[in-house]
Amino acid sequence: MPDALLSAPLPAALRARSARLARVLDVLLVVLAFLLLAERFGAVAVAIGRSGFEATTLAQAGRQLALAIPDGCYLMALAWVRLALAGFARGAFHTPVIAAALRRVGVMLAFGAAFALFAVPTLLRWFGSDPGYVIAYDIGSAVLCALGASLALVAQVLERAAAVQAELDGIF
Repeated sequence: MPDALLSAPLPAALRARSARLARVLDVLLVVLAFLLLAERFGAVAVAIGRSGFEATTLAQAGRQLALAIPDGCYLMALAWVRLALAGFARGAFHTPVIAAALRRVGVMLAFGAAFALFAVPTLLRWFGSDPGYVIAYDIGSAVLCALGASLALVAQVLERAAAVQAELDGIF
C-alpha cells in the first residue's frame, strides 16, 4: 500500500457521511436509552408511586436492573461506534480510531452477552425470581460474546500492525 494512503486524511465526502451518521446515532442512542429505561423501570416507578418502597417492589426493581445491564452494555457499544464516527468526521487518522473502537465495542458486546448468559439468572434468583436455570443459554448472546471477543482480538492485531508499520516507517 502506498505511503500516501497510509497517512492520508479521509476524503471530505466520507468525513461528512461520518458526521451525519454520528448525528443519527446520537438520536438513536437517546431514543433507545429512553425506551430501555421506560420498559425496564416504568412499571417499577408506578409500583413505587402506589405502594412505596416495599420489599416486593425493590425485588422487582432489582430484577429489572439485572435484565437492563446487558442492554446498557450494547448501548455503550453503539456509543463507542458513534465516537469513532465523530473522530472520522473530525479528520482523525483512521487506524487508531478503528482499533480503539473495535476494542471498546468488542469488550462491551462480550461483557454484555456474558453477563446475560451467566450473571442474569443468578441475579434474578437473588431477587426472588426462579428462572429455573443456572445459565441462560441463548444463541444470540453466545454469538455476541464470541463476536465481541473476536473484535477485541482484531483490535489488538490492528494496533500491533500499526506499531510495526510505524517502526518500519522510522527505519526507511
